[in-house]
Amino acid sequence: MNGVLAAFSTEDSLRKALTALQQQAFRFETYTPKPLDEKPSGSPLPLVMFIAGMAGFLGFFMLMTWAYLWDWPINIGGRPLFSWPAYIPTVFELGILTAVGAGFLGYFVINRMPRLYDPVDHCDAIQRAMRDLWLVAIEVKDQQQADKAHGILASCDPISVEGIPAE
Repeated sequence: MNGVLAAFSTEDSLRKALTALQQQAFRFETYTPKPLDEKPSGSPLPLVMFIAGMAGFLGFFMLMTWAYLWDWPINIGGRPLFSWPAYIPTVFELGILTAVGAGFLGYFVINRMPRLYDPVDHCDAIQRAMRDLWLVAIEVKDQQQADKAHGILASCDPISVEGIPAE
């Protein structure tokens, strides 16, 4: 057994179970028809995008400087070889492209996507999770921990409790 899945009919009964599980330091994941009004944790994605954008901007600026000064210097109309104002529009757009690419990939990494298989998908109650059931999946390591989770859940009056099969 990989875990325990409990189904509740109301949000209040699920919250009661979550409080009891948090006190016993269980790891769990909820499946609900609407988001629980918990305080959102800050995402590292904006910082990752900012750093990637600045690195892209500076990297492409250095690349253009190297190309026009040392690799392929061209004197056009007597302008100086290091004419940096001409680089700004190009490196700005490439910096934005780098930030957007980091945001796109970072979104998938942070949300652990694509997660094509999860053992909880084999449980019967998961099919109603997005409609009318409030579910909590509890991670357990052994039978003793599973029995403890069953005891906590029994005091919270669940509709059903089932085991999550091992992977």
